[in-house]
Amino acid sequence: MKKIDPYLKAVLDNFTTNYFASRDRAFSGLDFESLRQELAEIREQSLERNQELLNQFIAQAEKLGSKVILAKDSEEANQNALNILKKHRINKLVKSKSMVSEETRLNDFLIENGIEVRETDLGEWIIQLDKEHPTHMVLPAIHLTRKDVAKIFSKKLGREITDDPALLVRIAREQLRKDIFEAGAGLTGANALIADTGAMMMVTNEGNGRLVSTIPPVHIVFTSIEKLYANLSQVFVLLKMLPRNATGQVITSYVSLIAGPHNQAQYIILVDNHRSELMADSVFKPVLRCIKCSACLNICPVYRLLGGKQYSHIYMGGIGTLLTAWIHGLEQSKDLAGLCLNCHRCDEICAVKIPIADLIIALREKLNLELGKPVFKEMIFDLVIAHQNLHQTLFKMARTARPLLKTKDNFARKLPAPFGKYERFRALPLPAEKSLTELWKTQSASTIKEQGLEVKKLQLYPGCLVEHFYPEIGIDAAKVLNRLGYQVDLIEAGCCGFPALNAGFREAGEGVLAQLMKKIKAENTIITLCPTCTLMLKRAGEKLSAQVFPFNKFIFEKELGSIQNFVPDKKLNKTICYHESCHQKHSLKANEASLELLKILAGENFIALKNADSCCGFAGSFSLDHPEISEALAMDKIYSIRESGAEVLALDCPGCLLQIKGACYNSGLKIQVLHLAQVLASYLL
Repeated sequence: MKKIDPYLKAVLDNFTTNYFASRDRAFSGLDFESLRQELAEIREQSLERNQELLNQFIAQAEKLGSKVILAKDSEEANQNALNILKKHRINKLVKSKSMVSEETRLNDFLIENGIEVRETDLGEWIIQLDKEHPTHMVLPAIHLTRKDVAKIFSKKLGREITDDPALLVRIAREQLRKDIFEAGAGLTGANALIADTGAMMMVTNEGNGRLVSTIPPVHIVFTSIEKLYANLSQVFVLLKMLPRNATGQVITSYVSLIAGPHNQAQYIILVDNHRSELMADSVFKPVLRCIKCSACLNICPVYRLLGGKQYSHIYMGGIGTLLTAWIHGLEQSKDLAGLCLNCHRCDEICAVKIPIADLIIALREKLNLELGKPVFKEMIFDLVIAHQNLHQTLFKMARTARPLLKTKDNFARKLPAPFGKYERFRALPLPAEKSLTELWKTQSASTIKEQGLEVKKLQLYPGCLVEHFYPEIGIDAAKVLNRLGYQVDLIEAGCCGFPALNAGFREAGEGVLAQLMKKIKAENTIITLCPTCTLMLKRAGEKLSAQVFPFNKFIFEKELGSIQNFVPDKKLNKTICYHESCHQKHSLKANEASLELLKILAGENFIALKNADSCCGFAGSFSLDHPEISEALAMDKIYSIRESGAEVLALDCPGCLLQIKGACYNSGLKIQVLHLAQVLASYLL
């Protein structure tokens, strides 16, 4: 069970608000998509040519007077650093900008061997004083406020220090300058290794990086083998992206190009630590494109709740989970892999187009295969979900028990311990009295088919939540499509397979999808009522993908004019706001269709929801695995909805509907939570 610290959450929320404002300004006038495509291609080419570029870099760096050392793992890298210090009889080392040294736990190793180690980056130094480790790859002390820093300084200096920023910086500068001039060696990392010249590039916002790399008589560069670029032109592309995406700056305060030693001995330790194995893996190789900008952390809903102490081994967040699996071992990544919501926000902001969310799913599969499947999930996905007849039978049994379990408001009765944690913040729905398939058979002759024109045919795939819990959404969607002149045939299938796929049970998930495909007519357009189901269907191939339309997008792109012609002067008579579901917005890019549709239909009654795209915390089984995180996200969403004052909340995802409707009920918020199909049905019919 993870703990949500309200204080830390407030700190991270404040940071991310300011970060995104700065980032937007920094990218003004630039095409982010084109730039990241270019940088992704550069990084991919560098990985393809890694051995060639590595050999070239070593040869050129040694021509410049540097000594290059290859280290296969953390132990070898740390020992090489110690050997250098012993060779030069050095007992004090100052450091700047080396996340790789955190990866190998270099500080602990050197201190154990009698070396005094001083961090000189302000954030790193602060957390070193506090005996902590970084919680963010760019801003290591992001979890601390200036009051926290003042307390740490007061404890260190043995006197009361105020939280005046100018005073704190002056104290740090005085101490760190003293350390730098006393040290026998300086150690830095590198953001880029330039193969054709043997030079290295380092970006910093503090002058300490340059001081550490030039003042001590020995300079050690401690970095990893994937940071190679063919030439300086490619590094300039990196420089266009890195500061903007990392800190919202057009350029950092210092950009240092280090080409050989500066009247000193210079050693370059290049750490492999299983990166060669990762490079050879066709699935996970894109992880090494990462430039450590940490934008994916800044946008991650879970990181913003937990911070880097709980959502890390050493590297943080989703990308950190993937790095951890290879660098520190699968066992260390096991718990982290379950913290990803699969919301795909990170994919949108990644500087080098790493499909982080999909790779987390692939990692879950790898964990299941190599470390063993969780017993309960194996039973659910390999036994129940994979066998649709059993799946349907269990829901029929649940409907039979419905009268015993329901409350007067048609939610489930309170669950006994220990299951109560799943509903402490939301009421849970019961299966509907009849499934959509059962209702369809009784209503189809008059309501669904004969009223439509047989000229235009569609298939409707509702997904399991609509099939079993919210059949009224499917009926309303069919009525709307009938009204617009379509004959609608129901695809009688339960699950699309995504819940199994998402949990790392790929074989079960793809098996369910294959069963579903047998019920799809190749010539028909397929309308979906769940964004996640839409994504799953689009996995079935390019041809089918072109046939699949989310309900909202189909209506907006094909039938908006028809709707306006039917009721030209009518407006929705209740104030309405819109929740942007994660997969609908970040994967399908289909949210704008609903937004524009609702603005047209509601007119003045449409209210823009603050943080409309913030995750509601459902994410399928995530809300069962991590109810405390799900609750925190849901409560943020409820706060925004309450503040809007709207009478109706519209959305496109049945999973979000389950989460938000149940949370509104438990919170005493009286608002209608409706799928867009239900909103349109009330408008047209």
